[in-house]
Amino acid sequence: MRGFFILLWALVIFILTCTASFSALKESGQVHFQWDSHPNFSELLAPFPLELTHDFLLQKCGHAIAFLILTILLQTKFRSKAWILFLAISFASLTEILQLYFTRDGRIFDIAIDLIGILLASGSRSLFTTPQSKQTHL
Repeated sequence: MRGFFILLWALVIFILTCTASFSALKESGQVHFQWDSHPNFSELLAPFPLELTHDFLLQKCGHAIAFLILTILLQTKFRSKAWILFLAISFASLTEILQLYFTRDGRIFDIAIDLIGILLASGSRSLFTTPQSKQTHL
């Protein structure tokens, strides 16, 4: 059942990041995909914008929160911190690359913002779990 929720949340992230118009999705709930078979990969290297609008900041908070939730869900299924980080970071990278194919802006700095959510979830797990004591038998 945990795996189902992970896949469901990954699908939600995919829809939110790859729908042709995030504003249309936000305003009317309209999901529309548009395929670009020859994306411009140099867009991944676009710099962080100097002008930070409310919508831009809201989207970036959404990135961090979406991957925080994904990481928490992964933590319920897997024990290995390395495996959880690998899965979450890989999916963050994949969604940014896929956005280029779906006529959206994929950016490396978005992966860094996703990483903030991933690390917050990982760090909070460390705060709320107690290490198991090692018992030695004499």
